[in-house]
Amino acid sequence: MNDFIRLIKDRRSVRQYLDRPIGKRILEEIVDAGRLAPSARNIQPWKFIVVTDRGKLEKIAGYVEWGDFIKDSAACIVVCGEKGVKRYAEDCCLAAGNMILAAKSLGIGSCYVAALGKDIGNVRELLEIPGDQEIVCFLPLGYFEKNPEPHDKKKLKDLISWESF
Repeated sequence: MNDFIRLIKDRRSVRQYLDRPIGKRILEEIVDAGRLAPSARNIQPWKFIVVTDRGKLEKIAGYVEWGDFIKDSAACIVVCGEKGVKRYAEDCCLAAGNMILAAKSLGIGSCYVAALGKDIGNVRELLEIPGDQEIVCFLPLGYFEKNPEPHDKKKLKDLISWESF
């Protein structure tokens, strides 16, 4: 098994973080992995807001359903997509996936927190997000002590078909 496949199989959603900052260069490296994701017709409809300010992280955690642990993260990447661009949500999710794997490769935990269709207007105001941008997801990041235990995943044999459903 190659290192990349091993990385994918070892990745977990991390919701408990050590009180340790993440350096700016490392955060830029993670975001750069998102920037390099594929997008429909190469439109690249994304913008990434990196939040490290403790007060803002606490406010975001209070505004986001199922995101209370964001307050304990060292950083949170807010992934936004340009409204009106076809496939912006899918494209932004591809970018988020790249960033999640890049973070893991650097020893940093993350957790995908969905935002589409959620009432998070206060985050928009807090981060001064323009009206032509839609918040797609949040990616809280932080160093962690140990990988969480894996949740049961469906077996490959139960999900794969060949040639037809």
